[in-house]
Amino acid sequence: MSKVTQNYEQLALSMGMYLDGNVIYGERGGYELMIYATDSRYPYLLTVSLSAKPLNGIFLSKEEKKQFAKGLKPVTSLNQDGNHITMVIGNTSNQEKLKENLETGLSNLLPFLQARGYVPCCQFCGEQVQTIGYSMGNNYMHLCQECIAKMRQDETLAVQAKEQKKENLVGGIVGAFFGSLIGILCIIIFSQMGRIAAVSGVVMAVCTIKGYEKLGGKLTKKGIVVCIIMMLVMTFVGDRLDWAIMIEREFGTKWNIDIAEAFQLVPQMLAEGVIDSGSYWGNLAILYLFTIGGAVPTVSAVLKELNNTGSSIRQIGSAI
Repeated sequence: MSKVTQNYEQLALSMGMYLDGNVIYGERGGYELMIYATDSRYPYLLTVSLSAKPLNGIFLSKEEKKQFAKGLKPVTSLNQDGNHITMVIGNTSNQEKLKENLETGLSNLLPFLQARGYVPCCQFCGEQVQTIGYSMGNNYMHLCQECIAKMRQDETLAVQAKEQKKENLVGGIVGAFFGSLIGILCIIIFSQMGRIAAVSGVVMAVCTIKGYEKLGGKLTKKGIVVCIIMMLVMTFVGDRLDWAIMIEREFGTKWNIDIAEAFQLVPQMLAEGVIDSGSYWGNLAILYLFTIGGAVPTVSAVLKELNNTGSSIRQIGSAI
């Protein structure tokens, strides 16, 4: 168990709440609460999440939210998106201070909402019924049984529709090719600026995969293999085209050649030493490193999605 999780566990216990992963949850003043770090880089910059609606239909004004946060030092901000209300508590790794800040925020937020006629409700449908906390990726929601059932049904139908969709290999290859052209353009632009940028490798990987998926209808493991081959080939082509542009710029008028002819001359100029082989292969090796660096996380994410057959919607507290 990590130090952060241990601290969360102690914090949840001291507040009479529970811990599921890195989400503290429980009930306070009739409101179902979830407390979590929106950004994992700042695990003690905590967001308090709840769902409520005003009976009079008047939502919090910008000035009301601003004044609430301004009047409480521990509170960084108060936000409302429909029935979803979030309060951010300032960052501090001191556990006693963090607990004090959370208690201060909650002891002011709940009466603040109640005084304005806010009542607990489902975040989506707005019905005044019992809600349960759910997570979907990095999003946290307070939902009633009917809404969560509908969300899960919609998710199942979407997965089934995706599985039934046929893969068009030829279309996928064409899409991957056009996507890789954007990667080549990125390589050339940065190179002409005198830089070899890691972003060019990321662009090559992402655009090739997205291009395949767009025209291929769906992305399978076979499609991933095609994309990897396309990335490797087109990175080589992009680097050689970059050299061809430099050759044409340097010798185009003198030798009366265009970029296409310069492209064909690259191997000969390498053999004759006109192009320094160390610079050529070194530059290509760096480009491949950047492309691999962009491809690995992109392909890993795609494979994870392909292998993930379970629901992405999870009930908070179900693992306890």
